[in-house]
Amino acid sequence: MIQARLSSFAGLPVHTFDGEPDGPLPAAGDVAWGVYHHVHDNGVWGAEVPANLDLFLRAVDTTQVTHLVIGFWGFDVEEFSPVEWLVDKAGRFPRLRSLFLGDILDWDLHISWIQHGDISPLFRAYPGLEHFEIRGASDLRFEPLRHERLRALRIESGGLPAEVVRAVTAGELPALEHLDLWIGSEWYSGTSEAADFAPFLTGERFPSLKHLGLENGPFQDELAEALASAPVVPRLESLSLAMGMLSDRGAEALLSGQPLTHLRKLDLHHAFLSEPMVERLKAALPRVEIDLGEAVGQAEWVGDEWASSASYIAVSE
Repeated sequence: MIQARLSSFAGLPVHTFDGEPDGPLPAAGDVAWGVYHHVHDNGVWGAEVPANLDLFLRAVDTTQVTHLVIGFWGFDVEEFSPVEWLVDKAGRFPRLRSLFLGDILDWDLHISWIQHGDISPLFRAYPGLEHFEIRGASDLRFEPLRHERLRALRIESGGLPAEVVRAVTAGELPALEHLDLWIGSEWYSGTSEAADFAPFLTGERFPSLKHLGLENGPFQDELAEALASAPVVPRLESLSLAMGMLSDRGAEALLSGQPLTHLRKLDLHHAFLSEPMVERLKAALPRVEIDLGEAVGQAEWVGDEWASSASYIAVSE
C-alpha cells in the first residue's frame, strides 16, 4: 500500500507546490519540487496538477530547478500527459537532474491503473537526467534506453510487463549505479518471469551497477537461486529482494551460494522466513545491514507449513 507522499527525493526534501503560494518559497535549487493537486481541509479537491504545473512555471525560477516530483495528474493520459508537458517545457528546465513521475497514492489511483504511454521522449529531451523514478507500468513503453548520465532508475509496479524488462536490459546505460524494479503480479498485467531478469545478473549490461533491487515479486526464490552464482553480485554494494514472496528456500540459496559478506546492505523486508532462517542470516552476515522487517512476523502468522501458499507480494493493485 502506498499511503504517503514522498518526503524526500534524491537527497533533497520535497516541497509541496499545490496552488497559489501563501508564503515565501524556498530557493529553486534547494528542494525537490512536488507538484500535486490541492486538497482543502474539508477534503474537497481544489487546483489540479495540470493547472499547478503551469502556475509553477510562473511562480518559480525553473531554470534553477534540479529535482521535480509530479503527483496525480488525472485518470486519462490522453487528456493530459506529464511526459508531453515535460518534453514541451524542456527548455524551461535546463538543470533538471532528478525526476519522479507519478507520486500517486492508493486513494488517488491504484498503482495498476496509472497510465503513462511512451516515455522515450523524456530521455531525449533531458540528456542531463541522472535520477529517474516512475510509479505505475500500465501501458508503460519506451525504447531501449541509451543515456550517458543516468545513474539511478526505479520502476514501481503492481505488474511489470516483460516488454518493459526487456527494454531496460537492452539499454546502454554506462553510468547506471542504482537499479530497482518492482515485479508485481500476473493479475495486474505482470507478464515478466524470472528468466527475463537474467541479463541483469551477468554483470555485462551495466558496468557501473552498485545496487540491484528485484523487488515485489512472486518468484523471489528463483531469483535468489540465480543470484547465488551470478557474476554481478561480487561488485554490488547492496542487494534487494524485498517486498516479495521470498521463503526459506530462497534464503537458503543465498546462504549456500557465493559470499555476500562484502555487501553493505541486504534488503529482505516483507519476506516469508522462519525464525531459524532469520537467525542463520544474521549469524552468517554479522557486518551486513540486513533489513528483515516483517519477515519473522509473517512467518509466524502463516505458520511454516503454509508459508508458501499464504505468501503475497507487498504491492499489486
